[in-house]
Amino acid sequence: MQRFGREFAKRRIANIATLERALGVAALPLSATGRPTAYRTIRAGGKVTIFTVGYEKRDGEGLVSLLVDAGIQLLADIREKPMSRVPDFRATALRGFCENAGIEYRGWPALGSTEKLREELKATGDFKRFERAFRIHVIRSGQHALEELAAAARKKSTALLCYERFHEECHRSTVAELLADILDAGIVAI
Repeated sequence: MQRFGREFAKRRIANIATLERALGVAALPLSATGRPTAYRTIRAGGKVTIFTVGYEKRDGEGLVSLLVDAGIQLLADIREKPMSRVPDFRATALRGFCENAGIEYRGWPALGSTEKLREELKATGDFKRFERAFRIHVIRSGQHALEELAAAARKKSTALLCYERFHEECHRSTVAELLADILDAGIVAI
C-alpha cells in the first residue's frame, strides 16, 4: 500500500483511536484536522457490517485513511452519477486513491438517487418523503443491483459512499437499511 504522507499518518492515528470506540462512543476524539470524529453504530447485526461514509468536507487522502483504518476492502459508490465539483471525488480519481490503498472501488449507479427525486427533495425539504419515494424506487428498479451489492458485502468489508457527511441526511441510509435487512447486518456510519 502506498503511503500518502505525513497528513495521512496523522489522520490514521486519529482514526484508530476513534475506531477503538466504534461500538460505544463515550467521547469524540479529534481528527488530524482538529475536528471531532466518531464512528457511530446505527444498527446492530450479525456477522456482516455495512459501513457508510460521506465525502462532504473531506479530501481524497482523508477519506482513504478512514477507509483503511476501518478495514474497508470495497468502496461501493452509490451515486447515480459519480461526478463531483471536487476532483478527488470523481470516479476516476476515487478509483486511483482506492487502488493505491488496496481497496476495490466499484460503482452502483442503480442505487443512486435519481435527479427527479433530488429535485423534489430540494423543492420540498421533506427528507422523510424523499426516503419513502427512494425506497420504492430501489425496490422497483434497483433490486438486482441491491442483491449484487449484498453478495459483494458478504465477501468483503464494504462501505457505501455518497456526498452527504451525515448518514441520516443521505439516501445511503436507505440503501444500508435494505442491505442490512438482506444480510442481517449491522450498520456503522464513518
